[in-house]
Amino acid sequence: MQQLVNLFGFLSVVLRAGTLVFQSLLLGGVIFLAWISRDVPGDAEQAGRMQRGSWTLLSISAIALAVVQALYLYVNSAVLMTTAEIGLSGVIGANFFISGSIVLCAAMAALILAQLRSRTSLSILLALAAIVLGASLMTNHAASRIEGRPLLVALTAVHEAATGFWIGGLPFLVLALFRDKDSIARLYVTERFSRLAFCSVVLIVVSGLCMSLLYIGSWQAVLGTAYGAMVLAKAVMLGALMLLGGINFLMLRKLSGDEVMPRLRRLIEAEVGIGITVILTAASLTSQPPAVDQPNDVVSLHQIVQRFRPAVPRLTYTQVADAATAAPDQSAGSSDAPVRLPVAYNVDGQPLSARLINNSIESESNHHWMGVLVLGMGVLALLARTGKAPWAEYWPLLLIGIAVFIILLADTECWPVGSKSVGACFADPEVFQHRLAAIVCIGFAVFELRVRTRKRENDKLALVFPLMCAAGGAVLLTHSHAITNVKENLLVELSHVPMGVLAVFAGWSRWLELRLPAENRKVPSWIWPVCFVLIGAGLLNYREM
Repeated sequence: MQQLVNLFGFLSVVLRAGTLVFQSLLLGGVIFLAWISRDVPGDAEQAGRMQRGSWTLLSISAIALAVVQALYLYVNSAVLMTTAEIGLSGVIGANFFISGSIVLCAAMAALILAQLRSRTSLSILLALAAIVLGASLMTNHAASRIEGRPLLVALTAVHEAATGFWIGGLPFLVLALFRDKDSIARLYVTERFSRLAFCSVVLIVVSGLCMSLLYIGSWQAVLGTAYGAMVLAKAVMLGALMLLGGINFLMLRKLSGDEVMPRLRRLIEAEVGIGITVILTAASLTSQPPAVDQPNDVVSLHQIVQRFRPAVPRLTYTQVADAATAAPDQSAGSSDAPVRLPVAYNVDGQPLSARLINNSIESESNHHWMGVLVLGMGVLALLARTGKAPWAEYWPLLLIGIAVFIILLADTECWPVGSKSVGACFADPEVFQHRLAAIVCIGFAVFELRVRTRKRENDKLALVFPLMCAAGGAVLLTHSHAITNVKENLLVELSHVPMGVLAVFAGWSRWLELRLPAENRKVPSWIWPVCFVLIGAGLLNYREM
């Protein structure tokens, strides 16, 4: 049970993310069936295949939402009962328990109704989707506010509903375009969804701006707080989604059905991936207090510039001796001369102890060596892209080096080089995420090397690299650091969040390079290596003091 308590921070974000993702799929699926795919022209048999596929995906979404809510109720209840030393009767009245129970019951009811596949069941499903949305608001930041609660609840409801209609509906659109081969039906469904997506984007942007004003409060807090930084990351990825949506919109009006569909389907696939990452980022915001609640913990622009000012990377592991154990400094001519220790300060100007300095030296050196490897990967990938350096195609080998590096040096107190056991290491959320990243890197290397040596067109193995890369970026966006000082925590987040966003862009641009028709692959084929170069540069400039 103690391990569950230790992992609670990470699990709560993951379960909240699952709730938002499957809630959005439920909302999007109901709207898709009730309006987008209604009265589809063309071949009736093809339209029936589209409808059956959508109903099946809706059922899967309802099952997934129910499972996530059951886990959510168990984890939160178990942790609360353990830490507060109360019984189940004391948990039942909590907001999270009431909200989770409502969503669980509504998801199970939606699953039953989805089996009927009728117009009548759709009407009830619309009501159930609204109930799920309302229940999820009970555990949102808006519900906990004292001032301006009705406005914030309304804005959040609009924001989440519009997200569900657009991002939650995208997987249903992808499935519909795959199952229905009739070009008339495809264009009909795509154009109707395009209108819905446009309206949803407007609602998301307007409600998001209003909530940002109320939750962040100032321009300084946009970069000066973790909440503001995560909102900025959401905005950047939303901009990428809008760009892809705009390209789709223009293609629908300029190209014929046979020309547009191969391109449209692939771009929508990338939209789905980036959209889900936006939802994951939104879930991580629930673990951060709004910026307006931290007026004394805002990092100034000057402090940010000082921390991220370019400097020579630290590639050594020189340790600092503690004053209590260090040998006297003989250079002063006396055995009683004071020990000269390096002086380092935190963001507030307070001197750091020798132990904290050593921890920072180790962490910075790890990040900088990682930066060397990732930068090398990006440069080699760019060289391979030119076609003039075939040997550079073996850049994935560097990923194995990264995995070994993470396992041995990312957490030196853990197995195999430290005294902590495997179980104790995996109970630490930060170590768990580091080891997960190492496994992801090994997966990168194995699959990408096989793809590059086989060089087969439409090789499904090639899709592993972009998917794992995008997943790694999503994990990085939910990466948490156990640092007591709120300002120090922010400065760490300011280095990790951009790298997470770049990893997501790298993954989905590589996906587009593989999936788009050959004549449209040039732009995405250059984007992902550049993203790796930028990630490497960011790692080389990582600082903790």
